[in-house]
Amino acid sequence: MRPPKETKEEKFIRLAEARVNKILSMIRLLGNLSSTSFYQYSCDQVEQIFTALQLELIKNKMRFLQPHREKRKRFSLSEPFEVKEPAPKDQLTIAIPLPDGSYLRAVGYPNDSYPSITIYWDAQENPSSDGICFVEFNPDKEGVHRVCIGAYCAEEEDTKYYGPYITAERNSDEQH
Repeated sequence: MRPPKETKEEKFIRLAEARVNKILSMIRLLGNLSSTSFYQYSCDQVEQIFTALQLELIKNKMRFLQPHREKRKRFSLSEPFEVKEPAPKDQLTIAIPLPDGSYLRAVGYPNDSYPSITIYWDAQENPSSDGICFVEFNPDKEGVHRVCIGAYCAEEEDTKYYGPYITAERNSDEQH
């Protein structure tokens, strides 16, 4: 008797789990290169490596959200590093590690009405991300007042501050 045929979802789960675990293992191996007892590297090389990894993650996330084909480029430290692909239309994320092991993470939210960027603090003791601040385009405001800044307070639900971003130069130009 034949075993029941695997569904598309079952196949996806099986392969996704195997591939993600393989990728996580390879990332851990990459981390082994950080040992200065055995290797020498520059900050620029480290930045190139992690920028390439972040871009590839974003591009692959976009394949799930907006299926399309793109040519794969092989990574090399011996070639100049350039970002040639246009930014994806969906959320863009960049994470910066902090000395205490936590991260600052900026997430772009392209939106037709209120495009924005929010900064989160991913602290080890608080796995759910705390929003720290954001910058958004507010179409309800006039002129240079449309770009607004908001700041959160960890103890409060609403924003602690929300107002237009105005440089001193723009403010003096507006008054004339």
